[in-house]
Amino acid sequence: MNWANPDVRQSVYSLMRFWLDKGVDGFRMDVINLISKPDGLPDAPQAPGAEYGDVQAVVADGPKLNDYLQEMNREVLSKYDVMTVGEMPGSTPEDAIKYTNLDGSELNMVFQFEHVSLSPNPDARFGKWNDQPVKLPELKQALGRWQTALDGKGWNSLYWNNHDQPRAVSRFATDDERYRVRTAKMLGTTLHLLQGSPYVYEGEELGMTNVHYTSLDQYEDLESLNAYHQFVDEEKAVSADQMLRWLSPISRDNARTPMQWDDTANAGFTDGKPWFALNPNYPTINAKAALADPDSVFYYYQKLIAIRHQSDLIKFGDFELLDADDAEVFAYRRHYNGQTLLVISNFTSDTLNRHYDRPSEAKVLVGNYDDDAGETLRPYETKVYQY
Repeated sequence: MNWANPDVRQSVYSLMRFWLDKGVDGFRMDVINLISKPDGLPDAPQAPGAEYGDVQAVVADGPKLNDYLQEMNREVLSKYDVMTVGEMPGSTPEDAIKYTNLDGSELNMVFQFEHVSLSPNPDARFGKWNDQPVKLPELKQALGRWQTALDGKGWNSLYWNNHDQPRAVSRFATDDERYRVRTAKMLGTTLHLLQGSPYVYEGEELGMTNVHYTSLDQYEDLESLNAYHQFVDEEKAVSADQMLRWLSPISRDNARTPMQWDDTANAGFTDGKPWFALNPNYPTINAKAALADPDSVFYYYQKLIAIRHQSDLIKFGDFELLDADDAEVFAYRRHYNGQTLLVISNFTSDTLNRHYDRPSEAKVLVGNYDDDAGETLRPYETKVYQY
């Protein structure tokens, strides 16, 4: 759509009012930062070896974007009690401060992609397709940069999973069967104790995993299928086995298998035939089983959410990253009105030892083990001290 045309914008606003008048609570705006195109519509630059130009380089955060968002807010959003989040690939914290400024003239928050776009293939031809793990220092730097930059100026959205990302448990656990529950709780703690609004993607609260496909005929995602045909069949740039190894951890299909409600046929999702095959682990990983287990990921997420609701320290405290170069542990502090949170998360399956200064009277607020082993961190252990 040509957003430079005022009639187009008014048509969009009319559609928004239609749904708002029916009582929706807000909008998630798909790639909203790509609606303002540069004059002359120049070609996008191409990276060496890349087949297509980088459209974000010329379209993202265009010259009229703030004007359009302010007009949308003025004519529609400001007249309703709603929440808005704009999906904004390529946006920087400095851009986001303009869009999520605390005067409420544009949006409430944005979805940025820096922390979920790490570890791309070193060969630019293959883009995101890779099977290498995320480097923890890079993850900490990405999340920490947004925490620090938006503090007191804008508002962060906090997420690990969405419909375009693989399941976080499988992305960060070396063995997502053995360590699934520990890892899910560790990731939830690490994220929910940051400043911003956490998002829980369907099945994340159960610790749902990647589906781990091994053959091309199991995939539905067009992005995955097109990439396979391009790099294997047409360009013969990689072997079929190599491409399947890249697809398995990264494909969007991992997030799109049907929700796992129980252990009955089709995981209780439908009495008919679902559009897509279920993850075969649904008989053991499902909502019914989680509700019957007091130590489940589901109840742990409930605890995290309750803690957030009760704590101004978590809502408003600043962010201090600890040991930025530590490749195994993600630790940070939050400070507010003389109170401190110390969050420590072991991102490995190894038992580690780490020392972080804290007073002797500091108490564990929440953690994914039943006891506190002090400076010893067990596999995928997370714990939060408050003092």
